[in-house]
Amino acid sequence: MKARAEMWLRSTLRTFPLLRAARARVSATARREARDDERLRLLLAFVLDEDSNCIDVGAHRGGVLEHIVRLAPRGRHIAFEPLPELCAQLRARFPGVDVRESALSNQRGERTFVFVENHPALSGFRRRDYPSSPVVREISVDVDRLDDSLPDGYVPTLIKIDVEGAEREVLEGATETIAQHRPLVVFEHGKGAAPHYGTQPRDLYALLCDRAGLRIFDLDGNGPFDLGELERIFGRGDRWNFVAHR
Repeated sequence: MKARAEMWLRSTLRTFPLLRAARARVSATARREARDDERLRLLLAFVLDEDSNCIDVGAHRGGVLEHIVRLAPRGRHIAFEPLPELCAQLRARFPGVDVRESALSNQRGERTFVFVENHPALSGFRRRDYPSSPVVREISVDVDRLDDSLPDGYVPTLIKIDVEGAEREVLEGATETIAQHRPLVVFEHGKGAAPHYGTQPRDLYALLCDRAGLRIFDLDGNGPFDLGELERIFGRGDRWNFVAHR
């Protein structure tokens, strides 16, 4: 009995540092996300006029869309959300927004979509890293290109992209719109999802900076980042929310 107790104690003592480290990582991520959410609200308040047009790609439950509608009540807003239940909720909550039950990419058609039932925000075209055991179901969704889906004469002030790693595909399908109108582009790009799509910082840098003439900052206002700096930030994994503008 004593030997077993000593073995349990040694095992527990070895485990405690790992648990503390895991908790610290989760806590740091939560703090970073909360801080970025606050910074994004401030950014929207400064850049949006009453009649600014905004596009929300991966609208989910409408957390960002809520602020967009409040700050730009006379704008023409378009939201893309491929999950049927969430799309229906958005349409009921935001009747003045053009809510579309589709995903954006660099091609049109239908695609398999990985729906994570117990973590819907982590759903996407491909499986990615999940923080806990996922409940996964594959569904078929409509896919469109942003450049093909905007009304004639539509000029966006803001494009927000949160698509769990597929941001390169979205940008590839939106290159004409971004290069022509040079809107503010708020996007997520992190180690937990992007590598599953074979996407690296250099891909986004080429699309946003080299091609569209924008500059990339983090939501704390640091930047503009050159490619080397963006790659180092991505490698550290301590920032994943960015904004690109002129």
